[in-house]
Amino acid sequence: MMYKNKSNQFLDKRSLLAIASAVVFGMGSQVAVAQSMSDRVETLEKELETLKAEQEKSNVVGTYKGNRLGFSSADGNFGFNLNGRLLMDTAWADTDDDSRDLGQETFIRAARFAASGTLYRDWEYKLQYEFLGSGASGIRDAYLQYHGFKPGGNDFVLSIGNQFQPFGFEGLQSPKYTAMMELSGPGQVLGAGARRLGIRGDLVGDSWGWAAGVAQEVPGSAANPDDDDELDFSTKLWFDPVLEKGRLVHLGVSLRQHNASDSSDGFRLRSRPENRVDGYRPVDTGAVGDSDGFVAANLEAGFTQGPFNINAEYYWAEYEELENAGANTGEEPSFTGATVTGIYYLTGESRPYSPKMGGVYGPVRPNNPLSMGGSGAWAISGRFSTLDLTDGGIDGGEMDVASLGLNWFPERRLRFSVNAGLVSVDGGPNDGSDPTFVQARTQLEW
Repeated sequence: MMYKNKSNQFLDKRSLLAIASAVVFGMGSQVAVAQSMSDRVETLEKELETLKAEQEKSNVVGTYKGNRLGFSSADGNFGFNLNGRLLMDTAWADTDDDSRDLGQETFIRAARFAASGTLYRDWEYKLQYEFLGSGASGIRDAYLQYHGFKPGGNDFVLSIGNQFQPFGFEGLQSPKYTAMMELSGPGQVLGAGARRLGIRGDLVGDSWGWAAGVAQEVPGSAANPDDDDELDFSTKLWFDPVLEKGRLVHLGVSLRQHNASDSSDGFRLRSRPENRVDGYRPVDTGAVGDSDGFVAANLEAGFTQGPFNINAEYYWAEYEELENAGANTGEEPSFTGATVTGIYYLTGESRPYSPKMGGVYGPVRPNNPLSMGGSGAWAISGRFSTLDLTDGGIDGGEMDVASLGLNWFPERRLRFSVNAGLVSVDGGPNDGSDPTFVQARTQLEW
């Protein structure tokens, strides 16, 4: 019989207990270490995601919209674009009675650069400069806009700066996208007029829009520092009663009140014959004493069906009682004008339109651009306008202009145009002069 050592047995049990305790402790330590590592990894992942998000916010990405290049932050909160235009014209004109030799000229009609962009998503800005001007007179669009208001789910844009006031239709269009090369006579004289420094609000719904503005000085114009600046109030309402895809009906009405300052209460109205060969203006009231201002109204309508677009406007303006006007003192003359303009795309395109900012047309997109082996977009256009500057003893004359145009758009932002027109002048200082003209334009924008 074998003898067992109790002491060794006891030691074996103690050893086993120690080993087991060590294992359990070690496993607990490993679990704790593993948990700590997991927490650290999770923390690092969160920090990495935060850094990644911050990096994405600070990244600058290129943008391409409407065939224009620009830059913006990855989150869309900030953006910057440079764009511009170059319009080069050549024109021929003459008078029917040879009272004035208008001749032929080739000139740069416009050369502009503009910077625009977005700030903090809801703010937008634009600064546009015309290099044919100088100093402040070269400033065109120069404004700051806020787009953050959404009353009733509609868009509301508040604009502060140098801009067109909401009056009329043709005068609010960019010259790059008008059907004819130049504004109509009534659009020049009785339309929206020059951009002015002021504030404007536009509320736009799905099928309607309303705008109101108040403005004062035209940058670069002479102003007497001892007098208040002129005040110009205007408002416009427009809507589309059809709201049907592929068809546009634009109807609008505008009102305007202009209060002259003490140093600029005299007035003179005159108009070019819808071309820029020289400074000849066949209808001209001459300097007509003083007036404290005028009130004006405009009715407008536009219709688009496929490749066909037509627009019509009626203008009316009445001046307050004339002073220091000789035999015309005490008169309150009113002047009127109207225009009808149409364009038809022979290649099937349709004239782009946006209901914003009073209703504006944009650049046509050729169905088959030249760069893709196509012929570009071709369109014929025409306009008839009439302007009457005779009333209240003032004989400024009446001018009727009928003109036709041919337009080629090889690409979205390239355009070549030819216009020809016949002018009839009745009364005024150039009665019977009846100019005729032909003009052509090469247009580039970017």
